[in-house]
Amino acid sequence: MRMVDYPAALRPDRVTVIAYGALLSEPSSRLTFPSLTNFRLVRVRNVRRLFGMTHLFLTGAGVVDVATRRIAALCVEPAEGCSFVAAAFDVVLDDAQREAFCARETGYAIVEAPFHGLDAGEEAPPAGLGVLCASSSDAELPSGVEPPAGLPHVWGWARDSGLLPADVYLRHCLLAMRKLGGVAERSFLHDTTLVDRRTTLSEYLAGGARERVMAVRPPESMAERFGG
Repeated sequence: MRMVDYPAALRPDRVTVIAYGALLSEPSSRLTFPSLTNFRLVRVRNVRRLFGMTHLFLTGAGVVDVATRRIAALCVEPAEGCSFVAAAFDVVLDDAQREAFCARETGYAIVEAPFHGLDAGEEAPPAGLGVLCASSSDAELPSGVEPPAGLPHVWGWARDSGLLPADVYLRHCLLAMRKLGGVAERSFLHDTTLVDRRTTLSEYLAGGARERVMAVRPPESMAERFGG
């Protein structure tokens, strides 16, 4: 790809990446950005974190059963008054890392967004700007990327669609949160919702999903990427 073909947020030589899902695991982040520095926790404000898009990698690999609708990945969308704890880390980008990041985050709108310190007051200015993988639409999918067979779309799932987190992906995120613990784990459980924008992840797990999710295992070939 030419520099002009990369999202504008990825064109600088040095960027801060805001991670809110699988990349909250520092080992997972280092698979894409092995030389990252200054890994820390931050808060993202007026943005909702939810399981609201089709997980393109897992559905494409046949790891999840599309009939169950347990196929969702995390995404974020503007939502006044919502916030969540994320990780931020700094990277010096070369084209190989830009390529790897775009490939890993296929389907997302890669944008720049503000973040705040964990203890910053409501009136405090942002601590900085970072690269964020935001919600998009099927119309913006890259050429050649289509909804997986048997599914109507990647984005745009209705609140009552029955879309649920992909078990193997959710387990990976929960294991990563367990390692972080504290405010990051609490935020993940209570500041993340299902596609209905109402049911928190904590409520979903308490309703009987936790045992099934934690029992699932990724294929051996994906053990490092989805191992928490």
